[in-house]
Amino acid sequence: MKAKLISFTEDLTKLFSGRVENTKNIKRALVHEILSIQVLSAALVGALAIGGLYWGGQWILHDNYSRWALQWTEQLNEIGAPFYLADDQEAHISLEDFVDRYPEISQVIFFSKDGDVLHSIDGPGENDPIETLAPDELQEAVAVVGKQKPYLMHGGLLDPQRFEITAPVWVESIPNDGLFGFDASNTDTSSKTELLGFVRMKLDFVLFNDRLLSNIRSAALVLLLFLIAFSFYGRYALRRALASISDLHLPIQELAKGNLKVKFKPAQHREISDIVEALETTASALSERDEQLRKLANHDSLTGLFNRRRLVEELKAEVMDVMRKDGSSALFFIDLDQFKYINDACGHPAGDRLIRKVADELRRSVGPNDVVARFGGDEFVILVRTVDSDAAQSVAETILANMRRLAHIEDERIFHVHCSIGITIMVGNNLHPDELINQADIACREAKSAGRNRMRIYSRLDNRERREFADISWMNWLREALDEDKFEIRFQPINNIMSGQTTHHELLIRLRTADGKFISPDAFLPSAVRFGLMNEIDFWMIRHAAIAYAEHSRPGTDLKFSINLSANAFENDDLPGYVEKMFKQFEVPLTDVVFEITESLAVRRPMQVDRQVATLRDLGCQFALDDFGTGYSSFGYLQKLQFDYIKIDGTFVNDLPSNPVDQKMIKLIAEVGREAGMQTIAEYVRNAETLEILAELGVDMAQGYFVGRPTRIPMAKSTPISLNSRRQRLSRKKSPNS
Repeated sequence: MKAKLISFTEDLTKLFSGRVENTKNIKRALVHEILSIQVLSAALVGALAIGGLYWGGQWILHDNYSRWALQWTEQLNEIGAPFYLADDQEAHISLEDFVDRYPEISQVIFFSKDGDVLHSIDGPGENDPIETLAPDELQEAVAVVGKQKPYLMHGGLLDPQRFEITAPVWVESIPNDGLFGFDASNTDTSSKTELLGFVRMKLDFVLFNDRLLSNIRSAALVLLLFLIAFSFYGRYALRRALASISDLHLPIQELAKGNLKVKFKPAQHREISDIVEALETTASALSERDEQLRKLANHDSLTGLFNRRRLVEELKAEVMDVMRKDGSSALFFIDLDQFKYINDACGHPAGDRLIRKVADELRRSVGPNDVVARFGGDEFVILVRTVDSDAAQSVAETILANMRRLAHIEDERIFHVHCSIGITIMVGNNLHPDELINQADIACREAKSAGRNRMRIYSRLDNRERREFADISWMNWLREALDEDKFEIRFQPINNIMSGQTTHHELLIRLRTADGKFISPDAFLPSAVRFGLMNEIDFWMIRHAAIAYAEHSRPGTDLKFSINLSANAFENDDLPGYVEKMFKQFEVPLTDVVFEITESLAVRRPMQVDRQVATLRDLGCQFALDDFGTGYSSFGYLQKLQFDYIKIDGTFVNDLPSNPVDQKMIKLIAEVGREAGMQTIAEYVRNAETLEILAELGVDMAQGYFVGRPTRIPMAKSTPISLNSRRQRLSRKKSPNS
């Protein structure tokens, strides 16, 4: 499980830090790549065309050569026949004329039927030796006598324009072919063939081949010129077509830098126009998202006023302005009087409506340059610029008067809203933002103590004297409470959200005064820390928790306590021994004890806490990390200390239904807890709507007034109550007739 948590937190770190590893890639120009493909394709097609032209021309010429050879051979048979009958001088002349008439004929040789040379004649440039027919040649030549193709043609692959044709010379006659002795009744009409010899003709068609090659060269030159022209035109056309994409380069860079107001040039092509439209839509969506995030980061989601973070920024800027101009301004802290009564009487939604109405009234009561912010649930802070003490009091009186006139109607009941105002003046020696807010808060509490519905201006001297007196009183009360056992314990249940059953109780300390009233720990614990009494209070809680367990535990009941420990307790090396001693004395199983430590303590003092926690864990105790999310929010620290529970601070729960940021934060904490094998507890659960949202976000347990108020004795284990039942119970509680 620890390995899963480490992996989960590493993923969160990468997500939040936004680290991206960039790799260097070789960049190629798209225009050059497309153009190269087109030019190579055109060159390949052109080469195939020229090759086809050449081979097609050769095939056509070869076919023509065959027909010419057959024609010339037949003529040579007629011309050469007299050589076999007699030495006819006229036949010699006819043969020479025939050879001169066809320059393609380079040599003609007549052979006897035995293959001997009878007569030859050479064309221009021919000087090859004349040889008799070889026996195999003679045999092949005899075989074609009377055939449809009565000749032999030989040509080389290396020199396809040169051919050698050998053909037999014969005479044919029919029986009784005498002119006067012809017998028509004779049915024997077959001819008789008499072989006279052979004729060989050498042909050289180099002239035709040269013309073909010349035409091919011309075609190749034309193709080359076409490719060059196509390259230039293609480059121009592609650059023009892709110019819209190139125009996107700088705008996209600006968009990546966060400039969402960048303008994109309109594109002529549909595909690029779609891309431009998508980028414009993206920029618009990002702009809207950023605006929404800025609003969420700077404004309160319920009222639309500045939130606490933005107030501090404005206050710091005003401090610098006051210092520069040597002027003065005022800071108001405003707390609504009896707002809790309206919430309890009419419910949380009614309280939200009242808060919005108060926010509008406060905006109307101050100037346009003044800052109004919501500081907490029913607390507001106003920065009034460039006023002195008298002007600030006048503004405060206006606010009080306007608030007195404000009436809020809810469920046919009218509520009048009053407020208490604390004022501190920003001058040259009083300019620290946190201190200013604290001073205005102190003055506001003084106004409430004085009877509410009024204002007070902070006075440093009066406050110091009052604090010293209060500290002395608190020290005496706390010492007396420890010595005389005047502290009391209250038990607040923590329930499983889905089942409604109580899993354990948190032990809360109260101080009983002389008049029987009880004071909450927020009032006296700060003084206990200042006077070094926290360690004694921690040990008092441990001892009385053991006593309470022994008192309220019954056979068959599952009782489990959760105890808060301060940083002082972990500075005492006797803590584990004291815990073991007390719970052993009252026979309390240490497995039923949960110790709560704050997030700030766990992070700031890890060595002391680690040692003490390890020892207490060995005894069987469990641990809860309290107030998680408000301080350091150290997810990584959960890897070092194995907590059993994570308690989500109430500041995330108060406005949960109306605050999506708090919802996301709680969901993240619940996921971290689940990955780490821890259960999550949400504090300050005050209504069914909040409980239902917590269930949807994956939170395991809930604590708060809606779940159960602190009581004098532990509550019995609750029966399972569905969320709908809780909502119905809340509805009946709100009904005026119930």
